[in-house]
Amino acid sequence: MKNIGLLTINRNTRITALLAVNQEAVIEALAKLNRNFSKLRNPILRNLFARRISIEDACRIAHCEVDAFLSSMEQIGFCIDEKLEEGMLSAPETIDFSRHKNIRELDVRPYLDQDIDPLKEILKLAGSVKKGECIKIINSFEPVPLINLLHDQGFLHQVEVVEENLVVTWFEKKEEAGLISKASSEGNLVSVDKRMFDSVRHQFSPEKIRCIDVRQLEMPQPMLRIIANLEELATDELLYVQHKKLPVFLIPELTKRGLTFLIHYKSDQELELLIYKS
Repeated sequence: MKNIGLLTINRNTRITALLAVNQEAVIEALAKLNRNFSKLRNPILRNLFARRISIEDACRIAHCEVDAFLSSMEQIGFCIDEKLEEGMLSAPETIDFSRHKNIRELDVRPYLDQDIDPLKEILKLAGSVKKGECIKIINSFEPVPLINLLHDQGFLHQVEVVEENLVVTWFEKKEEAGLISKASSEGNLVSVDKRMFDSVRHQFSPEKIRCIDVRQLEMPQPMLRIIANLEELATDELLYVQHKKLPVFLIPELTKRGLTFLIHYKSDQELELLIYKS
């Protein structure tokens, strides 16, 4: 077992860093602190949250004091960074519901009940709304990772705790740019930002990700290499491609096959591509 005392943590430490040291001890200590943390025993929920949220985020979801959380971790051997001061958060803008006649709604509880991560469906919905439109996400807890993600993409949010295990989170698209961070040179194709790109990539376990690097191949080898991998791509697999430029004739092929794809430009000479079956 790793020496827990070697890891210093604070309110900004990701939950995944704690679990990587000693998953069983961390979950047991947190479950004793607050029963809401017992959800970490569920593999799908653990995978859904651990990478995406900090200790402070987790405490918001579980309605737990950060100091109590850190104290419970200190008791099992973690070192606490006491020099870090709590930042002051500005009050979030509120949503004017009188403007919204048509509200898009998604209840993610059935997904979670079946151990399915609903992020892909949520991002698909978020990507389809226009400036000023509103979506309603129904959940059993406050979706802090989603709030953080969509906030960075120009969405306002408002949380309504209807009752225990029933939380409604409203999102309004404030910025026209939304999920788009950069227009590509190939017509209306766009590049998503790195955070969204990585969020989708993290929905697939490492053994389900096919990785290919075609940056050094001469044309038309990159296109042929990608197509060959698509022929073998299973429904639950993701193809991750590193490339110098987007193959123009690849997009019609992906569309014809009914595949979903995301593009992220790392620079003018390099891009990343995710391809999967939605």
